[in-house]
Amino acid sequence: MLRKIILTFCLSLILIIDAGTVSAAEYKLSVFNFVTRNLESSGLGTTVTNSLISTLKTEPSISLLDRKDLETFLSLNDLQQNDQLDNVVNIGTRLGLDFIIVGSVEKRGSAINVNCSMYQIERKKEVYNTRVRAMGEAALSPEIAKLGSAIIAVLNKEGVAGADTGRDKSANSTPVNFQKIPGNKKITLRWQDSPGFKAAGFEVYRALNKNGPFAMIGQTDRAEYVDQDVENNTVYFYKVRAFDKLSRQGEFTEVLSASPDFAPNPPIIFKTEGRARSVLIVWVPSPSKSMDNSALAGYKVYRSKTEDGIYQEISRLAVRDLSGNGDGKIYYRDKELTDGTTFFYRVVAFNEKNIESELCHPVKGATLPVIKAVGVQNDLIREVILKWAGVQSPFVAGYNIYRSLKKDGGFARIKKINAAEVTENFSYSDLDGLGDKTNYYYYVTLEDDLGIETGPSPVSMAVTRGIPPPPEKFAARGGLVKKIELTWMAAKQEEVLGYNIYWSPDKKEKYVLLKKISGRENNTYLDDSRGYNKLEDNKTYYYLLTAYNKVDAESIQAEASATTKPRPQKPAGLKGISLQVKEVPLEWQANPEKDISVYYIYRSGSAKDDFDYIAKAEKAAYIDKNLKDGFTYRYRIQAEDKDGLLSDYSEIISVKTKPRPSSPQSVAGRYEGGKAMLSWAANKESDIDHYIVYEKGFMSADKIAEVKTTSYDDVTIAKGKNKTYIITAVDKSGLESEKSEEITVSAK
Repeated sequence: MLRKIILTFCLSLILIIDAGTVSAAEYKLSVFNFVTRNLESSGLGTTVTNSLISTLKTEPSISLLDRKDLETFLSLNDLQQNDQLDNVVNIGTRLGLDFIIVGSVEKRGSAINVNCSMYQIERKKEVYNTRVRAMGEAALSPEIAKLGSAIIAVLNKEGVAGADTGRDKSANSTPVNFQKIPGNKKITLRWQDSPGFKAAGFEVYRALNKNGPFAMIGQTDRAEYVDQDVENNTVYFYKVRAFDKLSRQGEFTEVLSASPDFAPNPPIIFKTEGRARSVLIVWVPSPSKSMDNSALAGYKVYRSKTEDGIYQEISRLAVRDLSGNGDGKIYYRDKELTDGTTFFYRVVAFNEKNIESELCHPVKGATLPVIKAVGVQNDLIREVILKWAGVQSPFVAGYNIYRSLKKDGGFARIKKINAAEVTENFSYSDLDGLGDKTNYYYYVTLEDDLGIETGPSPVSMAVTRGIPPPPEKFAARGGLVKKIELTWMAAKQEEVLGYNIYWSPDKKEKYVLLKKISGRENNTYLDDSRGYNKLEDNKTYYYLLTAYNKVDAESIQAEASATTKPRPQKPAGLKGISLQVKEVPLEWQANPEKDISVYYIYRSGSAKDDFDYIAKAEKAAYIDKNLKDGFTYRYRIQAEDKDGLLSDYSEIISVKTKPRPSSPQSVAGRYEGGKAMLSWAANKESDIDHYIVYEKGFMSADKIAEVKTTSYDDVTIAKGKNKTYIITAVDKSGLESEKSEEITVSAK
């Protein structure tokens, strides 16, 4: 955007500097690209444009706008080169130009026809129009050079300067485009008012020699004069000048010569057919025999806006270029006409001496009109209904509908309706990608059976309906187990067909569709899962709610959020009492939640986390019994509330049960005095209560004594026999140690 502004500023600066530095130039002028009218003329538009510019550059009184500057300006401002007066005036005004030249090129066989118009920007009107004809491309450049010279001559005549170019605006009154048309015992003269000057009348002068003397043969208030006081095969010379209301006379035109002679009979116009921007004229040669013995060379087509007006030549058709339909008729299409305009046509035949017949009887033709008005129906949901009155013509093939987001440009065709499909009450429902609460602009054109369109109808604006109103009183209720309840007020507007619920795990993240609810009356939804997974505990979920209509256009979003019920806190303060006999008393802090129903106790007998569930407790204490002696156990617990929500596991603690005493050491024995005398070292445990003496048998060991001391005498030993003894220690808790080493005593 910044680059575009800078380029526009620079271009404007260039144009201002250029305008200020060419003070010697009297006219600032630009030439638009000449358009080509058919495929045969492809490339000739550029040739004509460049040739004309080259000729105009030779004139010091003309300041031509550089082509690159023109194209840059048009590109930056989204403008185009065409021959529409409003467009030409708009571009010329913005560029500070006095004149703009436009035109077109058409090639038929070897004949190349060039139409050229010059528009005066300040007065917003066409000030010069002519037609150039060249037979073959080799003859085109000289003809364009002549065209350039003619334009220079028109510009240098004082009367054309209706714009502020420093000239006397009232001085130039010389008629332009002076033409002679010889016929049988008559010569027709035609011309045009000088651009920027309206003559009160004209004086026509004639001589038999180019250098005179000239005598006035008549006056007329029309830009046409027919001299019938002439003889065939005689050369006459003519010139014309204008006079104003005060009888002030202007300069003479250039001198033209003409010689009347026998002429062909006028042709007969068979019919006209009006189409989009064109009229087809069909005629047949005269069936009457003429006194003219010359070969027929062709026809000229003349046109006027009124039946009794001045007819101007619009086309010259050579016989060698005519190709009929085998029906003996001659066809000519008058193109680039104004929509809905009536014209009158007359045709003449001319021979090889360029002598014309009389004008044939005038015949009326009218172009197809534009659509007068397009009605629109507003406030529909992404829809606009268009209605218009059709045009009754056998040549109407269809109607084209154009749409834009802005009134003054950017229109694109969105639909063509075949005229054969409907004869009245033309309408169209536009459903193609429309938005909500958006202004759309439409126009309709006619299209004829040749595929040519009329100009646009007046632009009509339509506004689509906005999005539905947002849902009211949207709320989310939390504190529920693995679910959230959503509620809102049902919409009253009938356009609302239902609601869309979106969710996100984070308010700032992207929301995705959770549920599409059909039915305006529905106003609740229970969110309890994500596919096969339930909602998480103690998790905040964020929601958006929209209402939608028949095209799924959604309202502004309503917001709500809620948190599911949290799991109980993991139990804290777990501890156990160590060195208890075959049990571990456990206790912990009661959970703060009021709805805790039970605690689960888990135990592991290894360093690994292979905990097993062993019990549950309703209070914050438990005694784990029947355990191994001197064994380390690991514990953790878990709380569960009345809704079945489980807490995380508590911290793990390790508790050791009381170990058994160590086995007695240093056991000794001897036989003395008829008894076996046993002794051992006292255990280091402080709570040893007594020792047990076992006599080992063949299959087992039998208890024979309990003693408080560290010795024992067995008097039951038989002389000559052996006995084997084992000792254990027992503490005050009744825990018995492992057996000591065996000691054998021999009574021999």
